[in-house]
Amino acid sequence: MLRKPLKILLILALLLFLLQLGLYLYHEWRKPEPVAPTPSPPIGKVESPVIKQEPLLGINTNEISYNDASIPFIDLFRSANPFQENILRLKAENVTYDANGWPNNLNGGEVGTRFLGELPPDTIPAGEYTVLYDGDGEIRYGNDAVLVNHQPGRDTITLDAGTNERLDASLIIARSNPDDYLRNIRILPPGGICQNNPFQRVADASACSGKTGMYLSFVDHYSSIVFNPDYLDFMKDFGAIRFMPMSGITRNPEAHWQDRPSLDEATWGGTYGARGTPLEVMVDLANRLHKDAWFNIPHAADDDYVREYAAYVRDHLDPELKIYLEYSNEIWNTNFNHGEYTQKKGIEMALGLNAADVGYEYYTIRAREIFAAWEQVFGGRERFVRVLGGWDTRPDFAEKILSYDDTYKQVDALAIAPYFGGNIKGYRETTTVDDVFELTTAEDSYRSLPEVLEKVQKHAELAAKFGVDLLGYEGGQGLVDWATRKPDQHPNPLFFAANRDPRMGELYTEFLNGWGKAGGKLMMLFSAPRICQWYGCWGLKEYIRQPREQAPKYAAVLDFIAQHPASAPTSTPPKPAQNPLATAPRNPDDPVIVWRPAFDPERVFFIENPITLDLLLEGNAWDKRNLFGKWQGRWDDDSLFLTVRVYDSKRVWDSEDPEEDDSVGFLIDTDNSRDAKLDGRKDFHLIFACDRDQVVLAKDSAPLSAAALRSIRFDTRELYDGYVLEAWIPWQALGMKPAIKDRVSVNVEVNDDDDGGTRDGKIAWMAQDKQALTDPKQWGVVLFSGR
Repeated sequence: MLRKPLKILLILALLLFLLQLGLYLYHEWRKPEPVAPTPSPPIGKVESPVIKQEPLLGINTNEISYNDASIPFIDLFRSANPFQENILRLKAENVTYDANGWPNNLNGGEVGTRFLGELPPDTIPAGEYTVLYDGDGEIRYGNDAVLVNHQPGRDTITLDAGTNERLDASLIIARSNPDDYLRNIRILPPGGICQNNPFQRVADASACSGKTGMYLSFVDHYSSIVFNPDYLDFMKDFGAIRFMPMSGITRNPEAHWQDRPSLDEATWGGTYGARGTPLEVMVDLANRLHKDAWFNIPHAADDDYVREYAAYVRDHLDPELKIYLEYSNEIWNTNFNHGEYTQKKGIEMALGLNAADVGYEYYTIRAREIFAAWEQVFGGRERFVRVLGGWDTRPDFAEKILSYDDTYKQVDALAIAPYFGGNIKGYRETTTVDDVFELTTAEDSYRSLPEVLEKVQKHAELAAKFGVDLLGYEGGQGLVDWATRKPDQHPNPLFFAANRDPRMGELYTEFLNGWGKAGGKLMMLFSAPRICQWYGCWGLKEYIRQPREQAPKYAAVLDFIAQHPASAPTSTPPKPAQNPLATAPRNPDDPVIVWRPAFDPERVFFIENPITLDLLLEGNAWDKRNLFGKWQGRWDDDSLFLTVRVYDSKRVWDSEDPEEDDSVGFLIDTDNSRDAKLDGRKDFHLIFACDRDQVVLAKDSAPLSAAALRSIRFDTRELYDGYVLEAWIPWQALGMKPAIKDRVSVNVEVNDDDDGGTRDGKIAWMAQDKQALTDPKQWGVVLFSGR
């Protein structure tokens, strides 16, 4: 017989083996399915891997400035201050400028700017940088920028921090020919990237192979690379990006669409009101990283600005990405002129005499107008989340703005900015970092972590009461003394040391766990890498290339992301009982989607928000690479333009009945009668088969004449991972003439045959059961919309 200790050892060994086996099987189950290979992109185009996650944690960008330690752009001059700001205090009184801010006539003076300032030495790689420019002129360089070679239109400089261990760089246009003035300055680093890995710098082509793609040098391909690989590598780990700082809306008076930041501007940096990245660039960043996007509309933006902004996002942001829409930023914050603006507008509208209250009320009115305008432009609100900004220490403020005129009914989320660490009087009396942490964690200390989480809990309860989600538009530590003006002023050195202390990472973990436990959803941390200065140490890292082990906040956040799978759902709670929307049954005739008109016949297929086809009606083994799709419709007075993108690993057609082969079916109830069965008169079922030139009428369809069938044109183009159907369906063929606000019921099906014979699977757009295609009341209602 085995001795008792030996039995225990054997049992423990067996348990350990079973545990390891379970972990192995779990990780194998969690592995993503391999995806089909994608074709190589055109030369010069940067191919970004898809990095999609449900956004449990997001990140705020930074304002564009020469001292932005996140270095978002590969062209360093993008972040320089505008020449007009004369930051170098040169003799520039008589200088004139073109529409984009380039000095077109020096008139005996000089102009200059800084493009790097007050940055840690390792923020960018030291070495030789190439300066490209157009025109006839001369550039002088200053601080840590040293000219080593000059050719017309091209200088070579070195950038290397000096003995002060801070990186600063400036330039001066000393001479410029007014007939061909110096312009379009670009400052580009050495090296480049491999085409299929935009997250890593490489020195030369020897680092690239077939798998990583061809070598793209920064100097030759800056216009397509755009973003600093170090910046992309940092941003890729977050689920969403809040563009408020980068967009430059803080204290920005712009009201008209033509006043927005432009791609052609000399720089995107500067002070309040001047800086701002173009919307085109922000959308490009979200698309490349495949991250949800949080946009803030400037406080003074007029209706045309709002609609144009919405239209650009609608047409250019990847339709798979979620949009968070917020009007302005912190209108309650008296440090910003946004609050003064809303107060004046509220008084103009005669909402009352209390300036603060009418400002809050105007904020809700304008926010609802913006939400409604976006809904009109998008033809629905499925793609965006309507966000109302709260005040983290004032749940009463949130209750006021949500309840005013039933604003909560037109809002999806309340967002606050929970910052811990605000006991300024106590911090001024501290002498050690230990004292700072004691105050930051004491339950009776103002804005301590426990107190902040208590306020989060109250906001979560309030959000649940109104039936909206609780989001964090910003959040993290907030150790700052606004009375100081120098980084070495007390208590700033203690604040900096606390941010660099491992205990700060522990507080971030506690903060994020507390946020989730209270019911908070998406948290947009503040912020991308920033230097520590008298105005705070806000960045998760102090500079973009700072090692993880030197940045405890960043390390803690990455650990938190790793421990909380990104695929965890972030479901919206049901509307509460006191919300009348909660108990109102959905009207079956309410539109599910909207068809907008096709004003440009050349651009009607897949230009916005395709709809997913993923309801399995037939088949057992469902693989999205083999049976999946998206569809879309647009219309004009003459035709319906139907597009269906099918993902199918193998196209097969060997049957007389096209429904038994690879094909697409389109069903439409033209009078929207929505009977429980096909009526044989106005319910049409069209089959588009991959191997046929003419549409086929399904046996359960209402009849169509031979001429009507011939008038329906379509094309099925084979792709590497499936095919795409593009069809032109004349309304005359269906015996109808739609108008704006008309409704029809429709459904879309995809049939799949993999091995010959009968079909192996079928998916549809709308279905409650397998009889959906013969039951029009299960179909989706479509509203015909104007622009």
